[in-house]
Amino acid sequence: MRNFLHNIIDWFFKYCYYISSFLLVVLSVIDISDLNDFTMSFASDDKFPIGKVLYYFVVIFSIIFGLAGIQNAKNISDLEIDNTDKAGKIIDLENSFSSVVKERNELFNSYLMLLVKNLNFAHNERISVYKIYENNFILIGRSSNNPNLVLHGRSNYPLNEGFIGKAWAEGEFYIHDLPDPNLRNGDTYYQRVNAICNIPRNVIQGMTMLSRTFYIYRINGFEGHPKAIIVIESQNPNAFTKEEVIEKLNGVKQPLIMFVEKNSGLNLQNSNNIGL
Repeated sequence: MRNFLHNIIDWFFKYCYYISSFLLVVLSVIDISDLNDFTMSFASDDKFPIGKVLYYFVVIFSIIFGLAGIQNAKNISDLEIDNTDKAGKIIDLENSFSSVVKERNELFNSYLMLLVKNLNFAHNERISVYKIYENNFILIGRSSNNPNLVLHGRSNYPLNEGFIGKAWAEGEFYIHDLPDPNLRNGDTYYQRVNAICNIPRNVIQGMTMLSRTFYIYRINGFEGHPKAIIVIESQNPNAFTKEEVIEKLNGVKQPLIMFVEKNSGLNLQNSNNIGL
């Protein structure tokens, strides 16, 4: 019963403006038709002025619902102003967040550039880092002396596909002698890659960097749980040994883990080509 009365009251307040307008129309009809002079006799000879009672009843309720309508309109206006103010604050927060994300990405990529220099990489090598997000690898950082190799493309990469999927499952993967991808229209390159791990040919054909040397290493977080993958690659065969890379990484492993841990997956960078 209480809920029913509450709903009735809410309904009246919601439509009070329309009710007030309707009552004003009724009031006009009463005036025009002289219903306010209407009387009715009961048991006695006295005439009861039912018309005037109806008239004053309509006047009083017109005033009540009119005032309620004004208050309701004011509340709606205040709510719209409040919503506009909150929307502005949300936009400001989004801009601030975007700025923080951009600065953190730039810092991470600068750190990866230090790794590039530390490994004495040239224009045909690069380093990329991918983190697990919603059961996919997502690019969170990439650096190279060649700006063409830093370009992003595909937004995600399956966990069980390519050299990255193999390294994720086994902990690491190294290869240094893949064939020249320009020979035999890429057939030799694809056959060698596909003999190691299953990867669709159209995925390889869509890659902008077909590397011949890879070292891919699974990064565990501070608690020892797998978090990300670092891909170090070169378009040259025998470009580096696994031991050389491991030696260089040992001194910078902790900052790398910190950057990976801090990346929550909200500042994902789009990428078409993630590599093998």
